[in-house]
Amino acid sequence: MATLTHNDKCACAFVLALSGWERYGTRMGGNSNIETVSSGEPYTLWVEYRMALQTGDRILYQSQKDTTLVLEDARALIENLRKLANFEKDRISFDPIEPDFGLNIRNLTESDAAVMISSAAEMRSDMPTGAVNRSMEPVDLFDVNVWIDHPNQVDRFYGGYGPGLYFFVGANDIARFADKLQEELDGLGSHFSGRK
Repeated sequence: MATLTHNDKCACAFVLALSGWERYGTRMGGNSNIETVSSGEPYTLWVEYRMALQTGDRILYQSQKDTTLVLEDARALIENLRKLANFEKDRISFDPIEPDFGLNIRNLTESDAAVMISSAAEMRSDMPTGAVNRSMEPVDLFDVNVWIDHPNQVDRFYGGYGPGLYFFVGANDIARFADKLQEELDGLGSHFSGRK
């Protein structure tokens, strides 16, 4: 399973585990050998997955069923995560075709990070810190906003709302997450292998 998190102490984490291929031909009683649909279009490949939101050792939310992700969406997510980790992009918003979850990651600038840190310090100490930083240089800090569509997990209804987490990660954390997702995707093997 791929885990997006920053550290192990009181860490917030988004867990995404790719588990297999969705085989519509065999599940729907049709010809499991077809690689195109009746119109002649290429067979759409779907990847089954499960996910969880956790804080430290506590699981806040866990998938209640296998969900599917279009293969192209999985590949695009991995590619965009790698670009983000290499500072080739400054943000990604992942909204898959079947919106069972949403993932937004944004690279912070020195100014963003200073404001967030000083605002948190001000709230804790109940007095202004006076910190001012207007630098637009990116730093190795990304804020992550992830949510899971609860109505789709319990029924086949896309509600667009449910539990979520907001936390910070570094570029290395994003790169590890992308590498693990790619490893899981590769580990599924070919969708058509072993089919006669």
